Order: sequence, then structure tokens, then C-alpha cells
Amino acid sequence: MSYDNFTFAAIDIDITDSDRLLMLDEFRSLDNKDHFYNEFRGCRMIPIFNSSGKLGRTQNGINGLTFKYTPAGQKCPTIRYICETKIFPWMDPPGRVTILRTSPGTGLNVHIDCKENEIGSLQHKYRLVLNGSIDHLYFIDMNGNKVYVPNHYNSYVIDGSHAHSIDAGEEEKITLCIGAPWKGSSNNIYKNMIDKSDYILKVSRSSIQQQWVDPAFAK
Repeated sequence: MSYDNFTFAAIDIDITDSDRLLMLDEFRSLDNKDHFYNEFRGCRMIPIFNSSGKLGRTQNGINGLTFKYTPAGQKCPTIRYICETKIFPWMDPPGRVTILRTSPGTGLNVHIDCKENEIGSLQHKYRLVLNGSIDHLYFIDMNGNKVYVPNHYNSYVIDGSHAHSIDAGEEEKITLCIGAPWKGSSNNIYKNMIDKSDYILKVSRSSIQQQWVDPAFAK
């Protein structure tokens, strides 16, 4: 399978359980004011690294602007260290970093993480699950069925142009998410990680539904 022809690929970037616990502790120490609710996805979000270095809904900054840590990101030295030493080195360019927080008993709305006209293009998104069930993540196939991922891989890349969501779980789901301006551009480090993946999933693609497309992309 081509390195960019997948829906889900587990990747090992040498993040230990201790690393994840430290990151989770830092996240949980953040104030409520560091969060905002994203109605489109149906969860709370905490910007960590973006174009403005500010909290909140920022869509600008992909065209040559400098990315900065937000006030929340500045409070999280372990998260910054992991990003700078274990994630950004294989990203070209480094992507926007956001933490998604989904309450117990609450899933996400089905969505795609790109514009409608970008569906099928290179739209890789990196995810690191810090807390909660991994196997509640699913993709919608061509028949409208949910195709779930296994519960073994907390570090992975998805095709963000493929409709996906998570089912409600008993625990709070907390996930470090990195996306645009990084979209999966090939380099030796990243390609090697995909080539060595322990698990790759390819799901047939469903017809798009308009409610799956973020209205913010039209602004």
C-alpha cells in the first residue's frame, strides 16, 4: 500500500506511557478559560500552537505566518517538549496543535477535517490519545457503515478528508490533534514510520453529506 493511500495508520514515535501521563496532568491543570466549545464537532477544544498564539477560533495563519504557543501551550512544558522533539521533526511544515476534550457519555459529530473540494487530496492528521477509549473512533464507508479502529494504538495518522467520528464512551476522551498546515508531505522519517506501521486500515469512501463539512472553511 502506498504511504499516502490509507484511512488510518498506527505510528510509533517513541512516546512512553509516562510521557502521556505527564501530558495529561498538564492538560488537566489548565483553566476552564483555556477551553472553548466547538459546536461543529461537538466537543471542547484547547488551542496549544497556532498562527496567532491566542486562544479561540483561529482559521488564519497557514499562508506564511509564524506559529506560536498559546497561553495554554505555554503552561504545558512536556507537551511542548514532545511536539518539538518527537512530532515536529517529521512534519513539513509543523502543524497547528489543538487538544480535543469529549465528555463522558458524549460522542463527536461526524465530520471531515478539510474543505469539501479537498476530499481525496493529501489531508493527513496526527492524533495522540491521552485518555479514553481508542476503539470508539470510526470511519464511514461507502455503504454508510461504521468501520472502527482497534484499541491498541494511541498514536496514529488519519485521512482527515474521510468522514469520521467517535462514539460516546464511559471516560473523558482527550486527544492531542495536529493538522494543517501539515498535511502529510513526504519525507524520509515520516515515510519510514508509515512503512513500519503495525496496523494500516483502508476504508471505502462514503458520499459526502453537507453537515459533515465545517462551515468555518467557507469563511
